[in-house]
Amino acid sequence: MVRSTVHHRSLRRQRGMSFWSVGFNLLVLVLLLTILTRAVPIYIEYLTVRDIVHRAADEFDSRSQTTQDLKTRIRKLMQTSQVYGPASENVKVYRENGQYYIDANYEVRFPLVWIMDGVMVFDDLLIQVGR
Repeated sequence: MVRSTVHHRSLRRQRGMSFWSVGFNLLVLVLLLTILTRAVPIYIEYLTVRDIVHRAADEFDSRSQTTQDLKTRIRKLMQTSQVYGPASENVKVYRENGQYYIDANYEVRFPLVWIMDGVMVFDDLLIQVGR
């Protein structure tokens, strides 16, 4: 009879998660949620910038417009869409070998937790106009 009581007590103590495992899981969850809440808005803004650059490139007519017209169009679209991450002044529009290009590549640094920062690099925004 003594053996079953000892065995019964040990089963009761092993049920569920320990205090430390619950605390660790909560810490991981909070860190993931913090990263998501800081990174997702930046990524959504990137999607908007990508859409603006492609739209401006599609609407550009090289016979009647200049690179300055294209820059102005991008700036106005960014203002209208309330894009604040990459400054429209940092978007480069240039002509090379008879072809127009828009270079809107940028990176964003943002605070994550305590002394750690995150960096998101968007380097796929080099668009050839009039393909």
